[in-house]
Amino acid sequence: MASSQLKSHYVSTRPTKAAKHNDAVLQHFRRKGIAVSRIKAQDQLVDATRTRNIEALDTSKIIPTDINKTGGLPVELEIFVRAKVMLRSNIDVKKGLVNGAIGFITEIHWPNFGRAQMYEQDIPSVTVNFGNNGVHRIEPISVQFSAKRSYGTAERRMLPLILSRAATVHKMQGSPVDYAVIYLGRKLFAADQAYVALSRVKSLDGLLIEELDCSSLSLFYFPGTRAIVGYTAPNYFTGLLETHWKGFLQ
Repeated sequence: MASSQLKSHYVSTRPTKAAKHNDAVLQHFRRKGIAVSRIKAQDQLVDATRTRNIEALDTSKIIPTDINKTGGLPVELEIFVRAKVMLRSNIDVKKGLVNGAIGFITEIHWPNFGRAQMYEQDIPSVTVNFGNNGVHRIEPISVQFSAKRSYGTAERRMLPLILSRAATVHKMQGSPVDYAVIYLGRKLFAADQAYVALSRVKSLDGLLIEELDCSSLSLFYFPGTRAIVGYTAPNYFTGLLETHWKGFLQ
């Protein structure tokens, strides 16, 4: 695994764009003949507040679809050896295994000497190379959260990982990288979004702007420092400094 691969990233402002990029990478590896394993989470209702017809309940209908409401655990995950992944849970803070840590899968360990998920409970563990934070085996974890429609408490068991060739600005907070491709086009939508994205990169030498729309950016200058990109709404502040912004990138 090249160090530059671990420390490079595609940073998007929107989850759909990051998901499309990750899917494109997944298809690329499939075309190269890499074996991709699909893993489904194990969900169950552990504390039901509504018991009527509970035996016939389809659990999938009461599980939130938003990953942020399921403890960061995805309902499904496609992985392969060499897949770039991000931790979605704090596993061991002292070892650097925290939410947002990025690494590459080096081995997949299936239970009972299997080679695929035959049953819901057959969720593998994986060995991940986290670069400077070392090589660690990541096991499935269980997280409890509120079920939909006031059904009580649900529990999901899954690997605390997501594919991470691309990630949103929000998920990259606190994760500096050496190289990044960053979108700065018209679809920026939140204050300081451009600044947060650009501040993930350690130097201008490692920065590639995918699309630049200066009308979506405002720029502030503090004496004695370099220019800092601020809000991402074209009319949020007056005095747009387009020429200074272009000079900052050069």
